[in-house]
Amino acid sequence: MRNKRPGNLAASRAPARMARLFVAVGLCVQLTTGPVAWAQTTPVVDVDSGPVRGINDAKMKSFLGIPYAAPPVGDLRWRPPQAPKPWSKPPEASKVTNECPQNGDLGVFASAGGNEDCLYLNVYVPRSTGDRRSLPVFVWIHGGNLTVGRGADYDPRKLVADGNVIVVTINYRLGVLGFFSHPKIDGEGHPFANYGQMDQTFALDWVQRNIRKFGGDPDNVTIAGESSGGTSVLAQIISPWAAGKFQHAIIMSGGAEIIRHPYFGATRPVDYARKIGSGFANASGCSDQSAACLRGLSVAQILAHQKDYIVNQTIIDGDFMPMQPSDALRDGKFNHVTIVNGTTSNEGTFFAALPENSTGKAMTEEGYSAGLGAFFGDKSELVAREYPIADYQSPSEAYAAVATDYLFSCPALMIDKWASEKTTVHAYEFNDRTAPSYIPPTTYPLGAAHTFELSYIFSGFHGGKLGYAVKLNSFQKKLSDEMVHFWTSASNTAQWADWPRFEGAQPSLMQFMLPENHRLPVTEFAKRHHCDFWDSIGIY
Repeated sequence: MRNKRPGNLAASRAPARMARLFVAVGLCVQLTTGPVAWAQTTPVVDVDSGPVRGINDAKMKSFLGIPYAAPPVGDLRWRPPQAPKPWSKPPEASKVTNECPQNGDLGVFASAGGNEDCLYLNVYVPRSTGDRRSLPVFVWIHGGNLTVGRGADYDPRKLVADGNVIVVTINYRLGVLGFFSHPKIDGEGHPFANYGQMDQTFALDWVQRNIRKFGGDPDNVTIAGESSGGTSVLAQIISPWAAGKFQHAIIMSGGAEIIRHPYFGATRPVDYARKIGSGFANASGCSDQSAACLRGLSVAQILAHQKDYIVNQTIIDGDFMPMQPSDALRDGKFNHVTIVNGTTSNEGTFFAALPENSTGKAMTEEGYSAGLGAFFGDKSELVAREYPIADYQSPSEAYAAVATDYLFSCPALMIDKWASEKTTVHAYEFNDRTAPSYIPPTTYPLGAAHTFELSYIFSGFHGGKLGYAVKLNSFQKKLSDEMVHFWTSASNTAQWADWPRFEGAQPSLMQFMLPENHRLPVTEFAKRHHCDFWDSIGIY
């Protein structure tokens, strides 16, 4: 099903809208040898570009809005990230800085606007550094379909205080500004296409150079992300650019990175991406296809036109992403770090909720058939037979099951199988079907939906800008404590005695659920999620 989209892509608006709704929406990651001695007053730390000033609260010290790269504006638009200019006076590091430009069409995960001067990160340090050893570092890559979001949407104080780790959250370029390929720009002689994920790697470089100054250990770095943050983590695992910059990785709902599909997978070939780029240039008024015209577009012009294009995929450029991720994993050509990889048990209910909440109407049988057609083309009848509406309470639930298994559960299982041949892998499924929801009610139960595990890891997570308040009950708080313990212990195998490695003839995974966690045989997981069926129709 690859490369069947016509060269004139400006008119192909319906698939782009479908992609935004149904694919891996990131909805819907000191130069001395020990930690610094913190003053009781506002702390100042000298990073390699200059001093930064933080703020204290009862649980952590926060350094907000630290520039890790030069503003990617003007001639630096669509170029790899560059070092920021040094400064001598501490910048304002006590408030959140700009988010990267984005549209507001993903509901609880975005608001319209942003500023190209957005390459900032935040560092959060435990109030007490305990025995003064260098602390593990946890770098979070936010989700949001690679088109929306910001690092500051995630409150890390539970990870910091309970896990005794340093947390770093980052911004990176999004949408057309972050994931764009065009013949004229690609031909300028610099690395191209995956600018947003190059930003992520550049932030990891910053961590390597500077985290000791905050008391962190650059040799004990975990990267983590959910949804498109999870696909980005997998991209960093595969990219040679990121080699040696982290030791552990947590992929949360990021399996779409290995799906081979022009619309709904999380990668695309560079030739196909260039066709999209040329179509975008025409639609934006750059009929001469010149780099100068494209770099002269305003942010508002770019955001207005990117809605009609699929700009949320890693591009197989032969450099940052040298090959299709499934091939890289299968062939062992990736960074052999410790991997934690998992999903939620009802990922797809979130995506079925999007059209229901936007239209106010539940999915019909006709809508179910149309959705399968958009996903699978001539294979849609096979999928409909595997997931008949009669087996579910409603077309929405049938559709949600398809999305769960196709986009998340079964790709995650393939990642486990391939990666475990070369490195240590721990697999999990979040399965608290009573998890609190921060999206509007639907006509069917959401269960353990896509993103719902985030409120167990990040304090009060509510989806970003517009979400509903989320409150965990006492049992869920205990589950949250257990998850935070594991998420912040990736470097400590002694802590993982109860979490099985993915290995042997009969591997198992950890289910995080109430009333208590338990091991689930992979054979049972594969049966529940129809993975033999998906393997048989060749989606990887």
